[in-house]
Amino acid sequence: MMPCFQSARTCRVVRAVLAVGVVAISACGTDNPVDVTPQPPKGIVVLDGFIQPGLTLLSDTGAQSARIIFGATTEFDAGGFSLVRDTVLSVSSRAAGDLLYVADIASRAVRRIQLPPASNPSRARLLVGSGGQSLIGVALRDSASVALVSVRGTAVPTITRIANAGTCPTDVFQFDNATWVVDANANCRGNYAAIGDVRLIRIPATGSTRDTLTIPGMRGSGAAAVVVGEVAYISGGGDANFSAFPYTLLASGRVAKVDLRNRRVLSQRSMPAMSYGAGVKLGGDGFLYASLYADLTTFKNRVIKLRADDLSIVTTTAEPWMTLLNTAGSEVACGSAVADALGRVHCLVNGAASATTLWVFDVSGREVRRASAGQGGVDLAIR
Repeated sequence: MMPCFQSARTCRVVRAVLAVGVVAISACGTDNPVDVTPQPPKGIVVLDGFIQPGLTLLSDTGAQSARIIFGATTEFDAGGFSLVRDTVLSVSSRAAGDLLYVADIASRAVRRIQLPPASNPSRARLLVGSGGQSLIGVALRDSASVALVSVRGTAVPTITRIANAGTCPTDVFQFDNATWVVDANANCRGNYAAIGDVRLIRIPATGSTRDTLTIPGMRGSGAAAVVVGEVAYISGGGDANFSAFPYTLLASGRVAKVDLRNRRVLSQRSMPAMSYGAGVKLGGDGFLYASLYADLTTFKNRVIKLRADDLSIVTTTAEPWMTLLNTAGSEVACGSAVADALGRVHCLVNGAASATTLWVFDVSGREVRRASAGQGGVDLAIR
């Protein structure tokens, strides 16, 4: 199977996270598009995952950008990150040193924190700390646990663990006085093959009783969560055999809507037949955006827009994916897509020499902007 490395500051972390109560929030409000006057984004953050690992920071207009360097190419291989206010979290896998990266966008400062060796971290999230400390939760795929990293100022961080957190923990968040773990339920120490359906494991802050919620039919070694209030949107990218070409698709990706309060799956949406992947983001317009490959032959990037209330697909053509066109009228295939509050879709394209371009399309799918965004771009977020 093909590994999916995904799957995440300095003393300034404290001021940014003490008030954070729910993680993985990309927009506020209910399940439906927010009924307020939309505003342009403050900026765009692009994660450059290879060649020049770090962040490229862009404003909503213009061509100027700024860079935050994470480190050497050999010590970073992340495919995603989390952003809360000015704090960016990302991780490197066991192959690149088991490191946690904490970046402050305002100061451009980066702190690298060593996680347990050979733990193979997947995602990092800001949690609620106590006693003046910031708390970061990191899902550790190869040790079936979650690392809780406490940071206070410039002091050496302290790391504790929540053990027995699933077969392959790939994401973590907090809700209702409990830690919730997304368990990919895959062989993440070996070939990343699915063992069973993706699960949510609820670990209460007090007591030893745990609850496990299985999401029927969902597979994916990079399973993740987007949490909005009492609802979690869980995504699993599917399962495939990459041992020989042509590759074999075993299960397409899925997106599930979960009621956290009552601990039940409300609905699911399968991605199109033959497609692989389901990297989900919540747009500022209140819709979900899933990035995936159309098939396992061309690996053409596609974007699917979903309603957050019932997970129905929003499309204006016979095809399920969005049609995104450049100024010449040609289709643009881009990944890691999400919309801002104005409904404009932002996404990434890597061209020659892995040069990354940020593309922006209006609500009709027509190009309104493109800007250079570093090199080796793998993920983005809108501030």
